[in-house]
Amino acid sequence: TTTRTTTTRTTTTRTTTKRASLFCLRKFVSFEEGARKREESSSRASFSGRMAALVQDEDVDANRNNTTTTTTTNTTFSKKKNKKEDAEKKKGPTPAPKHTRKYGTPMTGYQLEHGAKLMAEDSPFASLNLKEAMKSGAAKGVRCRQHVNPLSQKFSAPSRTPDWAAIFKEPVKPMTIDVGCGGGRFPLAMAQRFRERNFLGVDVREALVERGEKWGEFAEVSENVAFAAGNCTVSLKPWLDDYNENNRDEKRRGKVELVCVQFPDPHFKRKHWKRRVVQKQMVDALASGLEEGARVFLQSDVKEVAEDMRDKFEKFGNGKFVVDESLHGNEEVIFEADAPDISDWEGEEHEGFVPTWYEKGWLKENPLGIPTEREVQTTNEGQPCFRVMLVRT
Repeated sequence: TTTRTTTTRTTTTRTTTKRASLFCLRKFVSFEEGARKREESSSRASFSGRMAALVQDEDVDANRNNTTTTTTTNTTFSKKKNKKEDAEKKKGPTPAPKHTRKYGTPMTGYQLEHGAKLMAEDSPFASLNLKEAMKSGAAKGVRCRQHVNPLSQKFSAPSRTPDWAAIFKEPVKPMTIDVGCGGGRFPLAMAQRFRERNFLGVDVREALVERGEKWGEFAEVSENVAFAAGNCTVSLKPWLDDYNENNRDEKRRGKVELVCVQFPDPHFKRKHWKRRVVQKQMVDALASGLEEGARVFLQSDVKEVAEDMRDKFEKFGNGKFVVDESLHGNEEVIFEADAPDISDWEGEEHEGFVPTWYEKGWLKENPLGIPTEREVQTTNEGQPCFRVMLVRT
């Protein structure tokens, strides 16, 4: 009986303690809520007082100087109007970046819009009807790396030489090679306009090459345009040697009359300059593989890259290339090029060479009459292109 009484008392004590704790907790919460409400009420009263005082001061100022009030109102209205205009501007595409931007940055709204414009009816490539090709499933969009390391093991060796008789219906036609053809719209449009010539587009990205072939079939120009995957820096020499070998009169192929290197990957970092497509190896290949009178067209939207390509042909061409005077000799179609910094050419590796072709300037317009995709975007942005035409002597 004593044990049961003790247990009952202990239980009663615990229950009382819990009730007291809950009571204290409720009191504390009520106190906190009351304090918070009083603080909010005080803040509202204080704010109302400050606003009333501010309104009173503004009324006094208005009575003192009506002109000042009018000016303030106009300024406020002007600010609101400017904010509204800024908001409307932000709804449009992202403003076009300058041509000095680095390649490989995420696509902006403007660049996405540019991709759609290439398929539009007013595009230089509208006659190819590539938009319909994509809708019909004849060709699909491709995803590939924008930057490819041409020095990787995959591209370090020459690619397989094309079967010239298989890729062209009439190999006797003169041929144009587009180095780094990218999307392939340039050789396709050229093949459509100049049916009497053959065109070969070359790019290291196989996905673009395969799509270019499908586009050519859809546009009905596959008879005089073809695409090949390979690194032109190492592949051009064996390809041209094969093209010219056993080129007898009875089975003579048309000569390579033009090689284009347009808007190549700039590889901005100095340590990556060796990845640029125009190297001594390519200049040697064209010097030995092109016949007299053949031309080389170079252009870029990056001035330093255009200068680098031009200077390498002058330095490593062994006098077999000159600037085309028929174009650069007319001052109305060129703009001045910057003179080189002599200190950049003082190293022993340059062997006393100093560029001189800069004196011939840059061509204002594309003499071929058909732009590339990159050229369309650059001109739409209002940025310059740096062009030079060379002739094999």
